[in-house]
Amino acid sequence: MNEFSEFFSQGYWWFSLLGGIHCLGLGLYIRYIYHEKNGTNKLLGDIFSLMALYFFTGLLTSDNAPAPIYLLFILIIPVYFLVMPLLYLYCDRSLHESERPIGFSRHFYPALTIAILVILTTGYRVLFANHWPDIGWPQAAGITNLSLLAMLLPALLFIQTGIYFYYIIKMLSRYPSRTSRLHQDSLKDIKFRWLLVLTLALMSNWLIRAVLIILPFYLGDQAIIINQAATKLTLLLTVYLLAIYGLKQITRAAFLRGKLAQQLPQRKPMQASQQLLSSEELAYLQQLMKEDERENSQKE
Repeated sequence: MNEFSEFFSQGYWWFSLLGGIHCLGLGLYIRYIYHEKNGTNKLLGDIFSLMALYFFTGLLTSDNAPAPIYLLFILIIPVYFLVMPLLYLYCDRSLHESERPIGFSRHFYPALTIAILVILTTGYRVLFANHWPDIGWPQAAGITNLSLLAMLLPALLFIQTGIYFYYIIKMLSRYPSRTSRLHQDSLKDIKFRWLLVLTLALMSNWLIRAVLIILPFYLGDQAIIINQAATKLTLLLTVYLLAIYGLKQITRAAFLRGKLAQQLPQRKPMQASQQLLSSEELAYLQQLMKEDERENSQKE
């Protein structure tokens, strides 16, 4: 039994490393190589980079961690508050084709506030209590500020995710249906379907993580390594499927752009064979006009 547990732990470590490398490589490729005119590729690249961070946390164990592992996790959690704002901004800028500089959006303020609060609380415990905090599910008599944060942060992250998903789905539902079949509309439909698939994929992983990780935490149970491996495996498969689907949509968009370019050739001078009147008929009309002018001049 111990050999199986050790084998599974080693497999989980390598699986986390593989998922982290793949997500990080995909995020860097989207951010620095695949360019969009309005800069949405940077937002999407940041989302996959945060997924890479989630995978890399599986490499931390009590043996190789430079500090208590619970303390490291509570310091990392504020970074996850950036995922949903990034997804919301990505969908919003993609649908409205906004070209304004992204900058530091107000949607990032909650993550910044929580990060400052966690750093101050942790620093106070470490500097003034003269020992590393023991973070876990506290008893009523042993509740500390850091323990309260450890209990509160997953709930806040859960609430924030639910709120942003609601507004993203609401924003996507306002997208007008395309009754016509113009190619420009088809390109917009491709972008809309990509945003919808990306949102539903992240929502599915969020629900799986809530059931397997967050819910057992509040029920007082420890999230066993099998549950953690299941969430990471689902997320990695989702990343692969999103990459394949995104490549398919890019190929289809390129095909439609090429087809549209072929159907809109440059205007050329009208040939004689395409004119309404032949050259002989035009010459006859000109002769009649000259005769009329001559008769009018004689009358005068």
